[in-house]
Amino acid sequence: MTDNQTFERPPAVPIEYAGRWIAWNESQTKIVAAGETLPQVREAARQAGESEPVFAKAPRANVRFVGGR
Repeated sequence: MTDNQTFERPPAVPIEYAGRWIAWNESQTKIVAAGETLPQVREAARQAGESEPVFAKAPRANVRFVGGR
């Protein structure tokens, strides 16, 4: 990333996806599939027409991230 580029975070993951696998569209602006297993989500994303999904495991609802630099 160069100095004039900005990093855009994906939108917050809605609570109903807590603890589940999710598939974002390629630009990471929309969740296109969710499920309990990665293979299940991969297939659902393919069926939704997303050729290059980005996969992530959403944290459980009772998990909080704290960090600093």
